[in-house]
Amino acid sequence: MNIYISGSLVTSSAEFRNRAGALTDPTTVTCKYRAGIGSVQNPTPVHDGLGMYHVDIDTTGWSGPDIQTWVTQWQGTGAVVAIEDDWFGVKAPAL
Repeated sequence: MNIYISGSLVTSSAEFRNRAGALTDPTTVTCKYRAGIGSVQNPTPVHDGLGMYHVDIDTTGWSGPDIQTWVTQWQGTGAVVAIEDDWFGVKAPAL
């Protein structure tokens, strides 16, 4: 799990591929994320190219004391059906 300092802009990205392994755009792409036990956020994904998407997540606000776990989930439907999740940690700034 990658660890970032609160206040960092973290990029989450996804690639969608068809059964043959070629990058393919799903009909619909969604991304969700949640900081710790907070509410689920639904940012609008940026389309970077065929089958490739990203969102930038602002981690500002965590003051610790421990590392807070953030979870992201990407989902494609229609032309490519896929779902994947990932985790990263956020720690408080040292000063």
